[in-house]
Amino acid sequence: MTITMGVGLPATVDPPAPEGGGPPLRSEVTQSRPQAAAEPASELAGSRLSELLRAEYVRVWRTLRRLGVDVGCADDAAQEVFIVMSRRLGDVREGAERTFLLSCAVRIAANYRRSWRVKHEVADERALAAERDPRPSAEQLLDHKRLRQALDELLEGWPEDIRTAFVLFELEGLSVPEISQVTDTKLGTVASRLRRARELFQAGARRLRARAAAGGEP
Repeated sequence: MTITMGVGLPATVDPPAPEGGGPPLRSEVTQSRPQAAAEPASELAGSRLSELLRAEYVRVWRTLRRLGVDVGCADDAAQEVFIVMSRRLGDVREGAERTFLLSCAVRIAANYRRSWRVKHEVADERALAAERDPRPSAEQLLDHKRLRQALDELLEGWPEDIRTAFVLFELEGLSVPEISQVTDTKLGTVASRLRRARELFQAGARRLRARAAAGGEP
């Protein structure tokens, strides 16, 4: 059975043993224990990963997009995030999954921007309004489209570290300590980046308001 949320990961995944020791692989377990003894742990890991896919895929995909991953690469990047999670699942404590996923998303987004030199562009609204989210009305779609276009324009060209802090704090609702953990950055540095992000945001918002007042699209 497979999950069809744009990821294509198997519904059950056996995470490999982490470096430096840890739970053995299934093949190692079956060498010394009956097959039945290994199955419950495997099934539990598969169930946990499947639940994370259902609960966090949209958040991860959206975060990758807002961090500058092109819409055409966002599904692949999200898949990479969950592949890393599947491999490290045994190392991630209960309750820390979201922080781990977002930390992976930040690194993978940076890799995509560096490796592929992806230029952040106005969101493909057909993808953003896909079946992953409850379908809004036509009026809501129009409002959402305008807001997303404005946000994309505001974020375009921001320094990577400032943009990451803003997205995680303002759009994903993480606290400063959580952002510090996700980005492996000191609390004071995160706070400084957020102050700079607010300055950039306010300046951008003033430009958009001025353009709207002059009769242009917001």
